[in-house]
Order: sequence, then structure tokens, then C-alpha cells
Amino acid sequence: MPKIDAQLGIRVTKDLKDRLTAQAKCEMKSVSALVVEVMEAYLKSKANQK
Repeated sequence: MPKIDAQLGIRVTKDLKDRLTAQAKCEMKSVSALVVEVMEAYLKSKANQK
């Protein structure tokens, strides 16, 4: 994974934060790492649709 050198702040519901935290814990990752992984996969899937 490339070096993370930029920050992005977002606001989410408490429910979404709790679910992200629980999933990250299950995968032994930080919430940040999980969100980066999910967003990379999302953007890759969108690029493949073009």
C-alpha cells in the first residue's frame, strides 16, 4: 500500500462509525485502513465500468 500522506475529514452517523469500528476490529485493521481499502475498491470498480 502506498504511503498515506493526505488527510480527509468526514462526518458520519454514530451507527456507521460503530459498524466501521466493529468491522475494522474483526479484520484487525484501523478504521482508517478499512475506509481506504473500501474506497480504493469502490473507485477501481467504477473505473472498470467505463
